[in-house]
Amino acid sequence: MFSSAGDVVVDVRDVAAAQRWYSEKLGLPYSSPDVEEASLELGYSAHSIVVYFVEISGSECSKKSPGKPPIMFARKLADAHQHLSSRGVDVDPIQSDSGGNQFCRFRDLEGNELEVCQEH
Repeated sequence: MFSSAGDVVVDVRDVAAAQRWYSEKLGLPYSSPDVEEASLELGYSAHSIVVYFVEISGSECSKKSPGKPPIMFARKLADAHQHLSSRGVDVDPIQSDSGGNQFCRFRDLEGNELEVCQEH
């Protein structure tokens, strides 16, 4: 359902909780307990997506640029939106940018914003 142009990196305070959430809500199987940064890999498309969790402390702020969430792609954006909604994910409506690209944004259990774009 999801793919990526590159790896997706998400700052989290609780890696174990993030692993469970991304597995339950996005269908991402956990793939590598032996890496320093935990990862989840999705193999539902020709281009698998890998989500890496970077553990941060409770007082540490995310190093991500505001307004620039990690991006995933979906062959059928409406299906991906329905998939997220049906699993209780806080997902915004599908929108279009000035170039006509369709996307939606959602938040994970820690409030990290991610974006899903229509694959072309």
